[in-house]
Amino acid sequence: MGRSPRCLLALSTSTDWCSVALRIDAPGGARTAFLAERAGHGHSRILLVMARRLLDEAGLRFADLDAIAFDAGPGSFTGLRIGCGVAQGLGFALDRPLVAVSSLEALARQAEAPLALAAMDARMQEVYCSVFELTDGEPVPLVASRVLAPAAALDYLLGALGRAGGPGKAAVAIGDAYARHPQMAQALAARGLRVLDDAWPRADALAEVAAWRFARGGAVPASQAAPLYVRDKVALDVDEQQRLRAARAAR
Repeated sequence: MGRSPRCLLALSTSTDWCSVALRIDAPGGARTAFLAERAGHGHSRILLVMARRLLDEAGLRFADLDAIAFDAGPGSFTGLRIGCGVAQGLGFALDRPLVAVSSLEALARQAEAPLALAAMDARMQEVYCSVFELTDGEPVPLVASRVLAPAAALDYLLGALGRAGGPGKAAVAIGDAYARHPQMAQALAARGLRVLDDAWPRADALAEVAAWRFARGGAVPASQAAPLYVRDKVALDVDEQQRLRAARAAR
């Protein structure tokens, strides 16, 4: 295992929340400063402002960064492009490596439980989901990230949970999909799981995963950075939108 980055900036933009974290490694342990704002579609307006504020408060400059981490998704198409674009811009300008972290990984890190069932609302009556095992606080995926209808997502999560140890192993369900689709939350709560349905991928959790990945050689040049969309098609044409609306109306 290599060393952690001395100074890492993390950017999270996969939801309508915009958050930034500055993680500084020190002999007494890492220190992390964190800012968040509900930005809606305004990530591009405030992302660098927030980053500069954290650096100023720490008495540092962008040139002091060792690496930049970004929320690779899945999540908002526009938000992911903004976050990745800003991270790439900094990486090119500073000649620093980037670390991509899945938004579902960040959620799992926030669960602070042996098993995390991470699920985010994907709109269009779908859910982004995966199951992670936390080893020394680091999320290891047990199944691939998928985008599924809520009922199928629940089956997918329960199947992975059963293979990972079932009810005998403490598990937490985390993410806004459980608020958007309460039937999922109810089914998991009935099985004894704690449900955190107000959580979103935070930059401070992302920074912790990124530092762990950096130390294991997981950083890449800015030219190789790219978002993770999970959904093969991120936009629908007019006919597809009409068919989707008709299907919803028929339910």
